[in-house]
Amino acid sequence: MKNQLRRGWQKTALAALAGLCLTLPGTASALTAYGPHTSYSGSNYSSEVDRLTYVKPQWSLPADVLGNDYTMADSGAVAAGDGNVFFLQKGQLLAVNAQTGKRLWKYGAGLQWPLQYRNGKVYVSSKNGMIYAVDGSKGRRLWASSKPAAKTGKLLIDGDKLFAAADGGIRAYRLQDGKSLWEATVKDGYLPAESMIAAEGLVLAEGSVSGAYTYGVLYAFDQATGRRLWEADNHALPAAVKDGTVISQRTGNLLDMQVLTTLDWLDARTGKTEKTVVYNPENVDPDHPAAKDGVIRSGGMAWYSGDRIYLDGGDRVYSYPADADPAKTVRDTYLSGASGSHYIAGPFDGRMLFTDANNLNLYGVKTANKTAVGYNAGLRYAIARLDLIGHGLYIIQTDGKLIAVNLQTAQPVVGLVTGGNVFGPTLAENGMIIVQSKGKVQAFKEPQTLKAARTN
Repeated sequence: MKNQLRRGWQKTALAALAGLCLTLPGTASALTAYGPHTSYSGSNYSSEVDRLTYVKPQWSLPADVLGNDYTMADSGAVAAGDGNVFFLQKGQLLAVNAQTGKRLWKYGAGLQWPLQYRNGKVYVSSKNGMIYAVDGSKGRRLWASSKPAAKTGKLLIDGDKLFAAADGGIRAYRLQDGKSLWEATVKDGYLPAESMIAAEGLVLAEGSVSGAYTYGVLYAFDQATGRRLWEADNHALPAAVKDGTVISQRTGNLLDMQVLTTLDWLDARTGKTEKTVVYNPENVDPDHPAAKDGVIRSGGMAWYSGDRIYLDGGDRVYSYPADADPAKTVRDTYLSGASGSHYIAGPFDGRMLFTDANNLNLYGVKTANKTAVGYNAGLRYAIARLDLIGHGLYIIQTDGKLIAVNLQTAQPVVGLVTGGNVFGPTLAENGMIIVQSKGKVQAFKEPQTLKAARTN
């Protein structure tokens, strides 16, 4: 019956249209304009980005490809300092002048990521697990480690020691001569190589333990001896380490979801909890945690910046004085104002940054007065990565185009066609912007309007 009614309606409609065409000459084109449905006009307009000046790189050189895209995105394959850029090429450590790309020296064979540069020296690992210290100006080897650190995933320097982290363990070396001092392993859990920091005589690493369910563990090792001092179940890498205290956020697990953001102040030497602070900016009921609009915003990541602590609330960021009781102080709220947006960076140069679920739009909020700033500037492709340097917002789209935007004015300044698809952190060195993509390192002059006072 329904099909008969539909066919009857179609016959009636067609007859009516035919009648109109016969009785109203000149209207046929207007009626058929909606007919074929074979084209569509969407973002079919020019924009500020289309009028950008796209510069050629000052130099571009091939580099070894990291085996893991996530490693490339998180850490990159480049180190820089004192006017030079260091990276790997065919298993050799290569040093070039940051401004010209001219090769200064090359060293070694069978070398691999990670790299670390500090005080005129480059530290690099090798396929056989050995670590080398190389003079940054001459390319001369200063020392080779006395013992290998197999499958090194991160090199970290603190004080007079170099720490090499690999999955499951950490090895410490004397920075002066590469002598192995100790090795610490976690046999009762999993310790990712990249989850390690060093501060105040400690090496802190975030791992996990699996059994009936998986939960996170924060491990603390003594820098001098490698002895495990303590461990804290269901805790993340510290938001801060200061004055003999490790400030760590509690993490959730299958049995405890940690609805509210909770920070514990732990004694750095014993791991004993000295103070616990719970943040509840939306005043939600932990047993029924949805806010008034039905969105759960409590329990987000917490971090320190300056003398304030910040909480990720999705489309907003909350900020409190670092040492104040959150229940007795006035908080700041930075709201993106865009539906479905989420926090990605800041505070930096007076801005908080947010993007949408598809990384297609970029929103800013001024920290001074909490007003919104639009950073889209005609961007047409998803954001592959962005980095904040000076007054500059360096956005790389998934089409491989880098667009440098002024954080203060939100105006695009210059562009670069990288030709890449997976990108490491964008760096600044000696007036140059260093762009690293899979298999390539490029550099262009840092725009004068985007420079800000800083130390490299």
